[in-house]
Amino acid sequence: MSVPSSRLRSSGQIYRQYKLIKAIEIPELQCLLRELVHEPSGARVMHIENNDPENLFCLSFQTLPYNSNGVAHILEHTVLCGSQKFPVKDPFFAMNRRSLNTFMNALTGADFTCYPAASQVHKDFYNLLEVYLDAVFHPILNEFSFFQEGHRLEFSQPLDPSTPLELKGIVYNEMKGALSSATARLSEAINEALFPNVTYGFNSGGDPKEIPQLTYEELKQFYQTYYHPSRCLFFFYGNMPLEQHLDFIAERTLNHASKIPPLPPIPFQPRFTAPVSRELTYPIAPDEDTKDKTLIAFGWLTCNILEQQDVLGLNILEIILMDTDASPLKMALLQSGLCKQAGSFIDVELNEIPWGITLKGCQPENADALEKILFETLKHLCQTGISLQLIENAIHQLEFHRSEITGDHAPFGLSLFMRSALLKLHEADPAEGLMIHSLFERLRQATLANPNYFTHLIQKYLIDNPHFVRIIMRPDPQLIERETKAEKKLLEGIKESLSANEMQGIVERAAQLAEFQKKQEEEDVEILPKVSLHEIPLSSKAYRLIEEKVGELYVFHHNVFTNDIVYADLIFNLPDLEESDLSYLRLFTIVLPQVGCDSRTYQENLEYIQGNTGGIGAGISLNLQAKNHLAFSPTFHLRGKALHRKAPKLFTLLHEMAASSQLNDLKRLKEIIFKHFTGMESRLNQSALKYAINLSASSLNVASKVANDIYGLNYFWKIRDIVREFDHQGPHVLAKLQEIQERVTCLNDPYLVLSSDGAMYNQLKTHGFYGLKDIETSPYEPWKGKFPLEPVAPQGRLIASPVAFIGKVFPTVSYIHPDSPALNIAAFLFDNLTLHTKIREQGGAYGGGAVSNPLSGNFYFYSYRDPNIVSTFNAFEEAVQNVIQGNFDESELEEAKFEMIQGLDSPISPGSQAEVAYGWLREGRTLDVRQAYRNKLLSLTREEVIETVKRIIIPKMNEGVAVVFAGKELLERANQELLAEGKEPLIIEGV
Repeated sequence: MSVPSSRLRSSGQIYRQYKLIKAIEIPELQCLLRELVHEPSGARVMHIENNDPENLFCLSFQTLPYNSNGVAHILEHTVLCGSQKFPVKDPFFAMNRRSLNTFMNALTGADFTCYPAASQVHKDFYNLLEVYLDAVFHPILNEFSFFQEGHRLEFSQPLDPSTPLELKGIVYNEMKGALSSATARLSEAINEALFPNVTYGFNSGGDPKEIPQLTYEELKQFYQTYYHPSRCLFFFYGNMPLEQHLDFIAERTLNHASKIPPLPPIPFQPRFTAPVSRELTYPIAPDEDTKDKTLIAFGWLTCNILEQQDVLGLNILEIILMDTDASPLKMALLQSGLCKQAGSFIDVELNEIPWGITLKGCQPENADALEKILFETLKHLCQTGISLQLIENAIHQLEFHRSEITGDHAPFGLSLFMRSALLKLHEADPAEGLMIHSLFERLRQATLANPNYFTHLIQKYLIDNPHFVRIIMRPDPQLIERETKAEKKLLEGIKESLSANEMQGIVERAAQLAEFQKKQEEEDVEILPKVSLHEIPLSSKAYRLIEEKVGELYVFHHNVFTNDIVYADLIFNLPDLEESDLSYLRLFTIVLPQVGCDSRTYQENLEYIQGNTGGIGAGISLNLQAKNHLAFSPTFHLRGKALHRKAPKLFTLLHEMAASSQLNDLKRLKEIIFKHFTGMESRLNQSALKYAINLSASSLNVASKVANDIYGLNYFWKIRDIVREFDHQGPHVLAKLQEIQERVTCLNDPYLVLSSDGAMYNQLKTHGFYGLKDIETSPYEPWKGKFPLEPVAPQGRLIASPVAFIGKVFPTVSYIHPDSPALNIAAFLFDNLTLHTKIREQGGAYGGGAVSNPLSGNFYFYSYRDPNIVSTFNAFEEAVQNVIQGNFDESELEEAKFEMIQGLDSPISPGSQAEVAYGWLREGRTLDVRQAYRNKLLSLTREEVIETVKRIIIPKMNEGVAVVFAGKELLERANQELLAEGKEPLIIEGV
């Protein structure tokens, strides 16, 4: 008998043509998990019902690459380039401007592709779902979209066959940028070595060397194989009724779909009979020293994903062995002095689970010694056993992170999709990924019943497992140059082999692509659904803070459900500091959570933190002022979180870290700094855009200068100098950090900011925040920050990357200035009208755009993973001209307003709400100030935006300087083009 979906709680029940397979309460997350099947089509549906208003859907397909040509990734891009019902350019990007979505994306994994979107507005949710359904089940898959998104051969001047032949394409350049990272290359090398015979050994994103081999016909065939309603997992999350979701997908998709057989299971990797060892290289900049730059990795293939008890055990084991510098295996590796950074990985989303160790800051000749330490440590643990305290600490960590309601960077529903739906794709029980306390209680009981459970896992999966790989990856300063030359030689060979007709064909195809892109620009996007301006909430978001004085503390509490977790920030105003102190201040925030505290050694303290909190750290906030962007009131904070039952330990820790941290161990300091710099160095390419923007802005105002000193290249250079001369500088650095500790902690009038429910707060207050209210404080000289500004020249910084990262920043006005909302709208118009088309679609960069930061009073243009430099500079200027010439209409203005409101109304996770509200308070962005900003933004006219751009951006834009991070050849080519245009070249320097 058919029943309403609200009563679908027992397996076997039927709603229309959907059969309920399973319904399970997950009380730890206050949700109900349902699994259904649409019987006529065989399509599967998962629904996680709870009270979260940020509703999410995710359409997911198993997609199995057969080589590294990037077919799954390029298909993901091409699917979103127009569909039968919505035959317009980029429905994905267009909907981002026509909705109030809180999240839109598409993701390619090792064995799946998924299409998630989220909204808090009922109509908007179904608008997005309608567009996504048509996109994935009825895409146009135009060949020119394939050329644009994937790859194509084109002359550098597309209509001139006398110019060099080039490879272009968005995914092609994205992956060139991605694989300029040493970490990314190492990850791919590990997977290739562990899975030589199955799909996981291929790069699902695509290897730039193989991407050009993908044909349009292969793309279409891959689509036919994997994208079918019968093979789709429809995932829903949130507080909207399941019945409406089921009716919607039935009406638009499932009622029109025939049933096809399911895909066969992914084959297992045949197991090795002996370990495998490989040596490879990765690129570094030509002027970089190669000493201590080798990466070494060890990896095992362990159990099947269906063996969920062992999967959970291996998760716990990874935390036991490698979570902190005090973890037994990590400590043994670091203290050997043969590596500077040690990390670990476990991928629980594949059909067989890889587990391994990655080491940075090594010498290649030490690989044997490190492998010996690895296995000797594991064998020693098997002999001596693992303490129950270490096991309990690790269980606590995983239990905490599964309990936490996240959502600041992506919807909480998406994290639950990753935890549960990906298990279902492998026919595992998705509830296993959601359960928390019951699951861990089961594990605790298993441990008590068998105290050797974890040492048995070590013996079985690590010591006795022959499916083991060792990767040695050496730095190569000439690798990028060789790869670039090889590509150039290949293209020159192709060009030489082309007949006149074939060359003309490339020219004609380029012209047709340009015409296709132009025609798309003229298409009427009004066929796409949208919400209207009157559906935008009129009121700004607010998170109420209750303020009171408790002992020495000014306490700010936000009452919110946090799933039994308390989030705490202990904050001190920064005193006046010299500019030379700023790098030490940032270093202090890195070192402080990793040293001893009170009477505990650093190892004991790390274990104490692991066993009693969900993490604790230090940081700096500038607190830029809404009324005057040239003013700011910086603070130092200690931030931690803990389960309610562990709250006494958290507050005691905050007190002890502020008052009695042990900054007196030079050997430990060296370990921390070398580990820290090795991490920064390995992330240089990923951080290049951030460094470019910080450096470009550093001459504009003191706040931007400070940001560059503590987060930019200035800080990178300072830490590099310390590392290079640590034997000489170490004692001085230790003394400076002790001085910083004395100057920035335990100052008068500290603030305590809390997110928790009311009952938890009252209990904490009753206990005086476990001694924190009586913290001893001292007076200080308030911050002045009168630092001289230094000019910055247009420059290129050499990194090992075949693509560029570009930032150009210039000053504008403060948050409360009446023109500030118009500048934000102008940034979206620059992107929508010009930059997306010129930089991404035509230029082939992975991304680019414009941003107005009203708090800093800075406006910037940027691009990343960009194969062009000068044409991108020109696109920045063209974007401004397009707006001042009025080349946009009311609908495009409205779309920019939607995008702005999305940012303003983006959901904040419960644990961050007090922090955000306090930040607004410190910045002077009261509810009235933010509401006035919102009102002005919503009422802006086309003429006001044009006049603001003319009045503010045109005069100020030339004050901005371009900073580019890229490889040598790309920078030198850019300078030739700049000189040809009569413009100032970039000063090219190393990093």
